[in-house]
Amino acid sequence: MVLLGWIGANAATGRGPWAAAGRYAADLFHRAGPTRDLGRRLQRAAGRRPARPIQLRVWDWWSPSTTEDYARYFGEVESIFEARHPDVDVVFQAVPFTNYEQKLATGMLGDNPPDVFQCSVYWAEGLYQRGMLRRLNDFVARTPELQDEQFMLPALYHSRQAGHIFGIPHIVDAASLLWNLDMIRAEPALHDMFERRPDGTPDFRRIRFDAVRDWNHFRQIAQRLTKRDRAEPLQAAAGLGGKPHAGFALDAYGMGARSFMPWAAANGVRFQDRAGRRAQFDTPAAADTLQFLADLYWKHRVCSPFRRELTSHGQFESGEVACAMAGTWSGKYLVRDTQGWMGFGMTAFPPGPNGRGYKTLTWANMMAMSSRCRVPEVAWEYIRLICGLEGSLLRLKHLNQNSPRLDFYEGDAWAREVRQRPYLANVRRICAVGDPLLHTQVQAVEDEVQPILEYVLLNWPEIEAGRGSFRNTQEAIHLAAERVNEVFRRYDRTIRSWDRRRGRLARPEGK
Repeated sequence: MVLLGWIGANAATGRGPWAAAGRYAADLFHRAGPTRDLGRRLQRAAGRRPARPIQLRVWDWWSPSTTEDYARYFGEVESIFEARHPDVDVVFQAVPFTNYEQKLATGMLGDNPPDVFQCSVYWAEGLYQRGMLRRLNDFVARTPELQDEQFMLPALYHSRQAGHIFGIPHIVDAASLLWNLDMIRAEPALHDMFERRPDGTPDFRRIRFDAVRDWNHFRQIAQRLTKRDRAEPLQAAAGLGGKPHAGFALDAYGMGARSFMPWAAANGVRFQDRAGRRAQFDTPAAADTLQFLADLYWKHRVCSPFRRELTSHGQFESGEVACAMAGTWSGKYLVRDTQGWMGFGMTAFPPGPNGRGYKTLTWANMMAMSSRCRVPEVAWEYIRLICGLEGSLLRLKHLNQNSPRLDFYEGDAWAREVRQRPYLANVRRICAVGDPLLHTQVQAVEDEVQPILEYVLLNWPEIEAGRGSFRNTQEAIHLAAERVNEVFRRYDRTIRSWDRRRGRLARPEGK
């Protein structure tokens, strides 16, 4: 640190052998995520950055040090905001996602808590209930461009509770089905799945949002797209050209609530109540959903063999399956990992026997203001930039990211992006039809649900033969719901203890 300070001091003179090194070191540290604050001090010492009396501390798990895209995005955000607020020094701190919630809790007790930060739906409810997030109702009331009518309805669910606003959505994601359009194109009987050009011919770059009518139709499509090897009835080797591939990738090892619930939502099932008090999926429709998935694998044999995968779309990327579960964010990573291939499209989940229309799960991460924010007016101006249309267009420009804002989809920028990346054509509609992702004690719930669903899918022949731990899918769903309810009960007791410590009226039992 002493050496770096000395380099900075020499750089400030603009002369001597260490001047250039000081300027280089200042710029390098300025780009380097967690060391960004140090970089700024070096830049000031090098005469590159004027002193600014107000410091705004911004935390994020997106890091300028990981990719050039993030570096350019944060660089432009910083330039725009500081140009409009000459007295403000925006200090970014990158915190890894896996440690984020713990670091926030620790940071709130320290001398340098964040003022504003990106907040995941995984933690937002818990952080608010612990008193770590500032209510934003008054700010929103005076800011028309950030009021609820500017956003997709599903994007608002995770940042509001009992009339209190504690976050403003800035990105929106949803679970989706990925389809290999090259494999569908090779089947003339499936060409009605494609959008039509003005002359009536199929547009093989775009799959229709409603390409799959219902679950029976999905099964029929998966059967047609399953190309078996004679020597191996359920082999999924690779790709096209007569090589075998499966119709659908069903990941039994990853079949937790977040993977099961998009299908269940399409069959009319909700996971939990709004208050996080009760599981709502202990229903025949949820049991039918699990049965449908088990049958795809064991009865209809349209799936690739169960195996552990590093990513949800690994088999899809390698051309082993025609359809896989992923998300609306997956496209840019597929393009990157396949050196530019864009022969795929996305849809929501088709309706099941008890469903009403196309469904998925949708969630929107948000910008939140900490309860210890030292400069709330400045922090709100930053949120206005990030969550407004201008910030949405910056994320599209640098990160190929869509937006929860309705006006975002009405402009030329999004239309141009869809023309360049046709797989994005259905993203808006997919996000808009989503039920909310589970939001109470997410990881604890997953830890309870996933082993049960995995067991059913991996061991269905034994269950069907009467040798399993359950007699049917309804028993498995019932046990999963009981365990989720126990998680909710424990959490409710924890909330009451927080309320008592803060002197607030505890919530009535059972209401």
